[in-house]
Amino acid sequence: MSVYNAVGEGPGSPPQEVFVGEAVPTAPPQNVAIQSATATQLDVTWDPPPVNSQNGDIQGYKIYFWEFQRKNETERLRTLFMPERGVKLKNLTGYTTYMISVAPFNAAGDGPRSPPTRGRTQQAAPSAPNIIHFSELTTTSVNVSWGEPTFPNGIIEGYRLVYEPITPVDDPSVACADCLHSPSPPGVSKTVTVDVKGNGPLWLKLRDLADGVTYNFRIQAKTFIYGPEVEANITTGPGEGAPGPPGEPFITRYGSGLTIHWTGGDPGRAPITRYVIEARPSDEGLWDIIIKDIPKDATSHTFNMDILKQGVSYDFRVIGVNDYGYGSPSLPSPSISAQKVAPFYEEWWFLVVVALVGLIFILLLVFILIIRGQSKKYAKKSESGNNSNCNALTHGDMVSLDEGRFPALELNNRRLSVKNSFCRKNGIYTR
Repeated sequence: MSVYNAVGEGPGSPPQEVFVGEAVPTAPPQNVAIQSATATQLDVTWDPPPVNSQNGDIQGYKIYFWEFQRKNETERLRTLFMPERGVKLKNLTGYTTYMISVAPFNAAGDGPRSPPTRGRTQQAAPSAPNIIHFSELTTTSVNVSWGEPTFPNGIIEGYRLVYEPITPVDDPSVACADCLHSPSPPGVSKTVTVDVKGNGPLWLKLRDLADGVTYNFRIQAKTFIYGPEVEANITTGPGEGAPGPPGEPFITRYGSGLTIHWTGGDPGRAPITRYVIEARPSDEGLWDIIIKDIPKDATSHTFNMDILKQGVSYDFRVIGVNDYGYGSPSLPSPSISAQKVAPFYEEWWFLVVVALVGLIFILLLVFILIIRGQSKKYAKKSESGNNSNCNALTHGDMVSLDEGRFPALELNNRRLSVKNSFCRKNGIYTR
């Protein structure tokens, strides 16, 4: 401090130190880096703000983190009350991208946040598939479908389906003790495991089941390891209220088409809504639905044999469907081969007949041409002979007219008239 007057300023006092308090930092932490440690942990490191922008002693840091594109729903805060240069963020979601921002603070308050830095946790086991559903349940088959995991926690590489009967099925008679149709194969009596690739459909058609048996199904998803299972039970066969078996079908064939005929059965507790047709190779024994959604009033259905394997014999049966599910199947039809019957014009004998008829026609044509040629040749020869005779007679008459007298002239005129008449009658004209 100094004093001055009209003459000028006097000497200053000795300097004194005065503390005026801290200000908030004016720069964020530098060089924020993220390292993926595990499926649930990210390690974050940084450098403190520049010294000239700290505006006091840094007392700690605040770490803000949230899932990418879900800041409002998932943002969280972790506070460090020591001026450390790193933190471990735990209990995160596997294979998830996070955005992280760090802010310093001192006694005056919080400084600015660093720009968000992106990091992603490693893969983890997925959660269980969110649903398991059964459809098209018959006496020996079922469609099993499932949903994706709620939390994939990585790239889903596939699914594993495991199914087995709750009680072992060893005796074929157990499967059809109360059935109205022909006995089925014994079906599955051990644990079956099916692996499905991740890019495949989320359903399977199982056709090797036994009638009237309860099965346990378990499904789990896989990233680099399998996650927990979802499970459900289902009993094969028609449910209560489902239709009874239709009448035994019979088959008629026309060309490449097959027509299956049947008679209606007991509709159950609700009207029939549609029919389905199952088929199986006669030597395999596994039924599969080949035609769906046949109208409820139908008693026959025609289809092309292209949907079957050529040369294989098949059995067919019909199943009615109502609101309670698939009913009991009809008795199997007589076996019939899926070999196509060629049209008659493609048969070898028809081609031989066509060739023979063509050959006969050609021979007849040649014979007619030969006969006509000989007839024309004979007609020309006859015409030439007649012309020669008429011309000769006429010349003789002319000679006699020159040499004879009046009586001879009259006689010759008569002869000439007769000869001319003969020539005209035979189509011969002279001058």
